[in-house]
Amino acid sequence: MSNPVPPHKQKLDEVLRSNAEINALLSQQVGEQLSHLHPPIERLGNLLAQPTFIMVALAAFFSWIVFNLDLKFITNKPWDEPPFYWLQGLIGLLSLIFTATVLVSQTRQAQLAEQRAQLQLQVVLLTEQRTAKLIDLLEELRRDLPNVQDRIDIQAEALRQASEPEVILEALNELQDQQQADNT
Repeated sequence: MSNPVPPHKQKLDEVLRSNAEINALLSQQVGEQLSHLHPPIERLGNLLAQPTFIMVALAAFFSWIVFNLDLKFITNKPWDEPPFYWLQGLIGLLSLIFTATVLVSQTRQAQLAEQRAQLQLQVVLLTEQRTAKLIDLLEELRRDLPNVQDRIDIQAEALRQASEPEVILEALNELQDQQQADNT
């Protein structure tokens, strides 16, 4: 006999599923902005980020050096004599590929982070507005109840007003300007 899932766990599952869908939607929107070259570049970046790749690359570089030094002593004609110009070119090319791969991946991750930050800002602003409305309703209820003593609550009066993001942003900018002036 199976135990029924409690309603609060069902609701939590629904919320978590909804949050996962929002996250997938954000990732999908960023994915739609990508060119057809992004997926293979990111797969290459995932390959290059593996510790195994680093060990294989170091072993290959070491083998290159040893093989060319052996050829120098055996045949006097190594195909890449010290200071190993071809190896340096190969390392330079790999560095270019690494750098480009990292930049492409970071750009996409930055776009996704910016979208998430914008979504988070909207949720925070909405939550703040809801909280201000709840405080307003509670204060109205307190004033209307005949058996509750009516009094002025200065803090509740201040909190029931929704914040003005423009004023907050201006204050933050002024604070940042002041801190920069103090540092100079």
